[in-house]
Amino acid sequence: MRNLGKLKLGSLEKYIKKRSTKTAFPYSITNIDIEIKKCLFVLGLLLFSPSIYSQVSTFHVKGKVNPEYNDNLVTLSTFIGESIRSIDSTYVVDGQFSFEGTEYLYEASEISMRYAADSVFAIKFFLERGPIKVELKKKSRVISPYTTDYQQYLDSCRKLWDVCTTKGKTAAFYEKGWKDFFTYKFLYKKKYIHNGIGRSLFLDDAHYMNDPYFYTLYDLLPENDKLRYDVQDAYNSRKYQDMQEQLVGKLFIDFTLKNRNDKEVKISDYIGKSQLLYLDFWASWCGPCLAQETHIKELYERYKANGFDILGISFDTSKESWSKALDKKGVIWPELYVGNQERVKELYKLYCITGIPHGVIIDKTGKIVYNIVAQWQQLKWVLEEYYKK
Repeated sequence: MRNLGKLKLGSLEKYIKKRSTKTAFPYSITNIDIEIKKCLFVLGLLLFSPSIYSQVSTFHVKGKVNPEYNDNLVTLSTFIGESIRSIDSTYVVDGQFSFEGTEYLYEASEISMRYAADSVFAIKFFLERGPIKVELKKKSRVISPYTTDYQQYLDSCRKLWDVCTTKGKTAAFYEKGWKDFFTYKFLYKKKYIHNGIGRSLFLDDAHYMNDPYFYTLYDLLPENDKLRYDVQDAYNSRKYQDMQEQLVGKLFIDFTLKNRNDKEVKISDYIGKSQLLYLDFWASWCGPCLAQETHIKELYERYKANGFDILGISFDTSKESWSKALDKKGVIWPELYVGNQERVKELYKLYCITGIPHGVIIDKTGKIVYNIVAQWQQLKWVLEEYYKK
């Protein structure tokens, strides 16, 4: 194409007329001027309209770190589940660094900086639109609209929790306290449930068995989130917990196990011989199980005179591993083991067990009265309350 910039105005008119006979060029100089003005007007609306500008979903990270780390590489990583979605990087200049991009709320992102062979500054947060301040140090911190909002949420939860755990109040007081606690948490999670912020909070609170809003929040999750393994695990775990609660008040489920002499023994052989029988489900490969053993022994010594007894049931399939663990911890109460992987699965299913350590308390009549899912601390609270009667 010829260089139009060198033509005078008159020459441009002649050029347009000449080209229009061959290309049907539809514009006169006046029309071109009008079209340019229209374009500039529309562009001005796009640039300066508050409603349009407010919809720009861009994050602006401004970071600070000690200037002694100048020239160090800072990395911003985003994720999809456990996979890396993208990586961006920059260098520290005058103790500062920055990142900018499109808001990403599906998963928490991470900024990190390696400053020694085995040392890293790092912090996770959500890349929300707007300004985000990051300070990298041993206890890194983030300042952004969401983190401020989240801190207020945590402070409110803490105050509501303090109300729920105040001693010496009536049952009606505690009932209202728990209702307020779960309602407040529900409204906050609902606010963010359609992105990773709400999903992460949903997963954090999935362990609350008495949360009445769990299934409501689950139904509000986007369909793709419901397919995630962590969401499915939380959902299935809650289903099992509900099934555990349904066992309370029903008769125990009998099961055949083996002792150290390989003699077959049933759970029913121990029912009715004590006021309370605690089925202690554990395994030699379960660290938390072994870690709480000292506390379980203390509770046994404290309450055995009151009719409290224990039956240890190990999910070990190797008798050798189980026997070594018994020798190490010492045998104080009867201990049995399953010894077969298929029967392990069967026992898990019968007692709706989602993981170990796990405990079931059975009264003298053979009725299940408690499920212990919060390790020895929960057992301690249950026994303290039970023997007040």
